[in-house]
Amino acid sequence: MWDLPLKGYSWASGGYMGAISSGQTTCGLLIGSSIAIGLLCGQGKEGIPEEHESERNKAIHAVGELYKGFLKEFGSTDCKTLSHCDFSNPEDLNRYTQNKGWKNTCDVFLKFVMNKCIEMAEKVKE
Repeated sequence: MWDLPLKGYSWASGGYMGAISSGQTTCGLLIGSSIAIGLLCGQGKEGIPEEHESERNKAIHAVGELYKGFLKEFGSTDCKTLSHCDFSNPEDLNRYTQNKGWKNTCDVFLKFVMNKCIEMAEKVKE
């Protein structure tokens, strides 16, 4: 979407499933989007984010806007609360998988996150 490099970055969150298989942490969509926003804001920059105050502030603002919008829409950023699944419990995970629980949870959150990121990208173009 933002012309981020595909090579080497697709594995950045490869081990992330159901809040690191625990359900006890932030929604992975928010984690992944935060990574993408940081990469976008730092494109072409050498060194660490603290050496580029303007771009870092853009990243901080964008991530904050994404999280605030998500919280307003869904009331939580906690995976277990959002998905109604404890991914560390095999029975719960099996139920979630069998019922395709992601269709009413994760898919809805993904649509929101993608739309929010597109909206923020359009604002930058204006």
